Amino acid sequence: MLHETPRTDIVAATRAATARFVALRRRGPAFVAVDGPRVVVGALSALQVPGSWADVQHAAAVPAGFGVVGYLAYEAGTWVERIATTGKPQVPLGWFGRCDAVWSQTGGDSRWQGTDAAVAELRRAGTEPLDELPPRGERPEWSSATDYQGAVAAALAAIREGECYQVNLAREVRVRNPGDPVQVWLRLARSNPSRRAMLLDTGALTIVSNSPELLLAARGRSLLSIPIKGTRPASAAPEALLQNRKERAELTMIVDLVRADLGRVARPGTVRAGPRRVGRVGHLWHAMQRVYAELDDGRSAVDALSVLFPAGSVTGAPRIRATELIARHERGPRGVYCGTMGWFGADGSANWNVAIRTITFLGPREEPDVAAMHFGSGIVWGSDPRRECIETEWKARRLLAAVCA
Repeated sequence: MLHETPRTDIVAATRAATARFVALRRRGPAFVAVDGPRVVVGALSALQVPGSWADVQHAAAVPAGFGVVGYLAYEAGTWVERIATTGKPQVPLGWFGRCDAVWSQTGGDSRWQGTDAAVAELRRAGTEPLDELPPRGERPEWSSATDYQGAVAAALAAIREGECYQVNLAREVRVRNPGDPVQVWLRLARSNPSRRAMLLDTGALTIVSNSPELLLAARGRSLLSIPIKGTRPASAAPEALLQNRKERAELTMIVDLVRADLGRVARPGTVRAGPRRVGRVGHLWHAMQRVYAELDDGRSAVDALSVLFPAGSVTGAPRIRATELIARHERGPRGVYCGTMGWFGADGSANWNVAIRTITFLGPREEPDVAAMHFGSGIVWGSDPRRECIETEWKARRLLAAVCA
């Protein structure tokens, strides 16, 4: 079955929401997020920076008209699992802001949501004109391709020894003087619209995520996760992702991990996987599969996030051993990359992406010094080090085009 992301509606709605975001950003923290065909924008009031999962639970319970919005870095996974990590990121392990009102658009329909006073304040903020400028970042600085291929070879050796089944390894890329993150966001919204994208300005840090992957959506008692594994350029036949044995195995292993994760918080017998699908995101085809569950009594969306985080698609399986190999061979922290961005709704809902295709801007808000990125690939039996290295470059193409002159 094939599915292609609807492009026109997301692009138009994202531009309209970003015009509001620019006005809000001048006052303080703000966000824009894509939730399937819906785009949401709102102002944020900073909360305590979390230092444990108890802080995450506390933040999720803060009263708000819309909910609590933020991010968790990959290394925050140590709060819920015995995962291995390397070094301390340049950014906090998490950040949350209370959101009392949002404006959202789905296709041609728009609406306001939140407390009356907060909606009135959001209306008064208005919009600002958007002038899209050309990219201005310097030449990208990649981590060593030779080192990456060596890491892939080492992961394959561990797989042959039966230590694990899959390991997701990433390369780092940095771009100096990337320009205003809002401009990068606008270019990506036009050239590579994604269903799980998010622009978050915390007041001290700006993150642009062009993610196509859903870690968790919770509505009432219903849970949904959509792991993605398998990549081909759009010029290739998409059916290859459904027919190739290696690509099928890669997705199967991660879907099994997600099913097991959700089984820890789900009502017995409710976890199930849908059919494999192929979806197009810009210049790439991806294989994906929906995993459904129903929350057990006494469990919450925060509990569901805790068992899924960090995502199996960006660690591997088994998760603990895979993270040990990642820590050994990547030699540096991931930060926001492979963490998650999203929100806990005031109604008990949740919406969290997998923070891949994500850029962390370090330095002043409108003139950052560096745009930091990672691009990874899932290593399984049958992987080829050279081809996996090339896959990281496929994934980087649109993001680098949006940043670099």
